[in-house]
Amino acid sequence: MTKPRFQILVCDGPSCGVCHGSEELVELIEQEAEGSEALRGRVDVVNLTCFGRCDEGPNMLVRELKEGEDGSVEPDFEVLLGTRGLYLGMDEERVRRMLKEHVEGGAAIEEWVEDY
Repeated sequence: MTKPRFQILVCDGPSCGVCHGSEELVELIEQEAEGSEALRGRVDVVNLTCFGRCDEGPNMLVRELKEGEDGSVEPDFEVLLGTRGLYLGMDEERVRRMLKEHVEGGAAIEEWVEDY
């Protein structure tokens, strides 16, 4: 059985990108995904202009990709509305837990996650 693929959209707006250092988290996600047999080939990381929650950044949204969907492309916002996978105030420790539980394990971290 094929394991699901995920797209992780990371805010790179002025607050998250410059003030909150989301670029370093993108690098961390890419390294963790490439270094893990369980995640390799299952995670696409894409920058998103802004989630509109600047004071709570860095922010990211995790969503499962549909069969054949290109995870390297930023989706239209309509696709994201209502998605349960918005994580606010992410740091290295939280990113590692999100990758382990949400992406690898398939279960959102309920005490952190919100609908977009």
